Amino acid sequence: MLKKTLAVVAMTGALVLTGTNAFAFGSKSTQLSNGVLTINGDDGCLVSGNCALYYSSTSYKKTGGSTVTIQLAMTTGASLFLDTQKTISAGQTLSHSWGGKKKSEVPDCSIAGYMKASTGNYYTPNLSVC
Repeated sequence: MLKKTLAVVAMTGALVLTGTNAFAFGSKSTQLSNGVLTINGDDGCLVSGNCALYYSSTSYKKTGGSTVTIQLAMTTGASLFLDTQKTISAGQTLSHSWGGKKKSEVPDCSIAGYMKASTGNYYTPNLSVC
């Protein structure tokens, strides 16, 4: 009986610590005809210990079709961050990390992945970062 009580207390303590100090944001993706565009986000509390920041990256996994030129980006509603143009073929994945950005500079607390391609412009659903 004592072992069960200790296990419950230990698990509850771990949940309280992670539940009140940090949040993992996760990712949002858009399925395109020849690939998947994804935005990833992590709370600065978890990554660097700075809870005023979020960390994000945009990636594109090309699953089919011909070679295209793309430019990965991230939008915050107030700012657009662009990577350089790159060429990608089926079976390849390109990604770009945007580093630590201030949560206070995201007007509606959400970001989106964005891709400018020779075939058009594409967005991910919004990802909350606050």
